Amino acid sequence: MTDAGSTFMTYIKNGREYFVYEEHGREIKKDFPFPESLLTLMYLDIWSLEPHFRTIDRALMKLYSEKDGRYDEIVWRTLELLAGKHVYFEFLKQDWEQRLDRARAAGYQKCMDLLPHKAISHIPSNIDTIQKQLKLLFAEVLDVDVKDKRSVPEKMVSYYDYYGKRPLDVYQFQPLTLNLEVVDVTTFAEVLRPTTIYDLIDYAVRECVRRELRMRVCKHCGRYFAISKRLTAEYCDLPIDDKGRTCKDVAAGIQWTRRSQEDEVFTAYRREYKKRFGWIRAGKIDKDSFYAWGERAREKKEECEAGTISQAEFERWLKES
Repeated sequence: MTDAGSTFMTYIKNGREYFVYEEHGREIKKDFPFPESLLTLMYLDIWSLEPHFRTIDRALMKLYSEKDGRYDEIVWRTLELLAGKHVYFEFLKQDWEQRLDRARAAGYQKCMDLLPHKAISHIPSNIDTIQKQLKLLFAEVLDVDVKDKRSVPEKMVSYYDYYGKRPLDVYQFQPLTLNLEVVDVTTFAEVLRPTTIYDLIDYAVRECVRRELRMRVCKHCGRYFAISKRLTAEYCDLPIDDKGRTCKDVAAGIQWTRRSQEDEVFTAYRREYKKRFGWIRAGKIDKDSFYAWGERAREKKEECEAGTISQAEFERWLKES
């Protein structure tokens, strides 16, 4: 459990989620569109981070037996590294910073209770399980493209009725302590002061269900995203590369390229069409032959736009047909 003096808290205001904590004596506030933190965790490659959790676990075991501050330093630096991977791990760092301070002050005596290594070593497997559970929950309850006219509460009942006997598949909500607080000079909100990293996950999940958020699988990356405004939205705003580009950004580029290509294909088709239409007046071709060619040309144009043949192949066909 985190120390009673912990300052880490989270709340939601005007469609954004806020995470507030202290760092070196100053307040840090991070915010994201809700529920971005949960969605990024759902698709986080948690097993790529497992070696860091293993490093902490080994250092803790050494700390138990040798009471050597060098292992304290390893734990702290690895937690700092993890904090940069996801905002939920920032809480983990804040929580364990207080634990390490108290263990250090006691000369690392009886620190197994204060620094339980299993609370760290089990995180990757626990999050892996939660990721699978959340994808199933979203698919069964919040996915707008699933043809089911029942209300969200009705779907939740069916979800638990059907999957309740498979505890590893179904997401289980846990009790949370929330409080209404004055957050700043303009904000009075329901606030969570987490005691574990799982509190943060649980808070976000229950808010998704309570607010009946509409979810859809992004056509580009295949990840769920929340539909905040346009029900027709097909691409998410989650970052997908080191440049901070989102699927929506990439999709816009793909659509522009496709439209440009289609414009070039149409231009080539139209140029050849007009030339052959002129042949009718010149007596080089009769109308029936022209219309038959036009039908084949339209089919080839559609094949090119669908990617079945290349633009170069289409233009070659136009010249040789």
